[in-house]
Amino acid sequence: MSRFVKGISFIGLTIAMFMGTLDSTIVNIALPKIMTYFNASLTDASWVATIYTLALAVFMITGSKIADRYGRKKIMLLGLALFGGFSAACMLANSLTELIVFRFFQGLGGAIITPIVLPMGIEIFGKEKMSKVASVVGAVTALAAAGGPPIGGIILEYASWRWVFGINVPLTIVSFFIAAVWIKESYDETLAGKIDLPGTLLLTLSLGGLTFGLLEGRQYGWNSGIILGSLVVGLLAIILFIFVETRVKNPLLELKLFREKTLTASSFVYFLTGFALVSSTLILNYFLQDVLNYTALHAALIIVPVSLTIMVAMPLGTKLFDQVGAVPVTFIGILTMAISLLLLSFIKTNTPKDVMVVFLIINGIGFGFSSVSLVAFVKHLPKNKSGIGSGIVNAARQIGTCLGIAILVTVLNNNVNTAKQNIHQNATGIINQEKLSPRVKTTARQQFNKVFAISG
Repeated sequence: MSRFVKGISFIGLTIAMFMGTLDSTIVNIALPKIMTYFNASLTDASWVATIYTLALAVFMITGSKIADRYGRKKIMLLGLALFGGFSAACMLANSLTELIVFRFFQGLGGAIITPIVLPMGIEIFGKEKMSKVASVVGAVTALAAAGGPPIGGIILEYASWRWVFGINVPLTIVSFFIAAVWIKESYDETLAGKIDLPGTLLLTLSLGGLTFGLLEGRQYGWNSGIILGSLVVGLLAIILFIFVETRVKNPLLELKLFREKTLTASSFVYFLTGFALVSSTLILNYFLQDVLNYTALHAALIIVPVSLTIMVAMPLGTKLFDQVGAVPVTFIGILTMAISLLLLSFIKTNTPKDVMVVFLIINGIGFGFSSVSLVAFVKHLPKNKSGIGSGIVNAARQIGTCLGIAILVTVLNNNVNTAKQNIHQNATGIINQEKLSPRVKTTARQQFNKVFAISG
């Protein structure tokens, strides 16, 4: 394979990785527009974002295993067809229900293409280039995850919300053409026999139950039967899954892979980066648009330094990784990310924009260094296990994102409700203290009660 063919093939793969990851965050900034267009509530509209994340978390490991067994190129083309086709369907959706259904299948395509980019890239360049391939894939992943809100904000400023989905269509066509023409087929040669169907069903049930419970706990209530039932079913299914996998001949997930400490540690670090990503790309975006009343584009321009910093921090972190190892680099990354989140917590309505940007740059440095964990595990796994390893690590990040949404948005909602109650009580107290006629006081209290009753 010539250098040109290798280069163009890898570009096609990185486009696929960029799209699949981008769509996990780009839609958040478009939810207000979608709510208005379909005259929907925030609870209903949020499913447009939730269902995609749910599909990614649940099907990544299964998708990577099927690709290892039956051919990564064939499964990549299938995933691209699903992703691109249902991106077009999302763009043309006539109802919110249609959009949510189409997003699920788009997420299924994303779950297929995202984890198998790494093993296909290693197949193109060879095992001796594993670290460099993983570094580029990690940088593209981090850039796409952090770049969703800024890119979405720019699209919303100059086009309809439908182009948040439509942007994927031409990119998918390019990636599909490159994969079909230039990329060669590859497998995990150590796999044999049929796919572990019981393991597949149990893993899907466990990840589906846990992810749904985490994502929707704030909407249904953490004590509701559907959420408690979902979490319990997920936990029981994962226990049963582990039991089954230790006894079947050809397991879906080879648990012995977790004996490699680097894979386990990389999964945990990627889990933390997924959790931390919610603060800068979702919570801060709410603050900028809903509290400071910035436009989507204005908010995007403030958040975009995270993405730009990652473009520098990830390659720098990889160079440091080659010299001093993974532990110091990822530790510095996690510590820096934690410091940035602490700094972001001090932002108030009168905080200068320059200060916010500095905090986000620190966040981008931490995120870029932490993403080196995607490079670390590759060095310690056999080449033919890079596919399932990539599926495990990427699934960990999606689950971390789900947990971040569950905890941070719940805290946000509680803080907003507390603030509303305090404002209501203060307003009522001011009315009671003023020297007004009883009739005026009664009318004023009624109007305040009415305002706060409909301001959910």
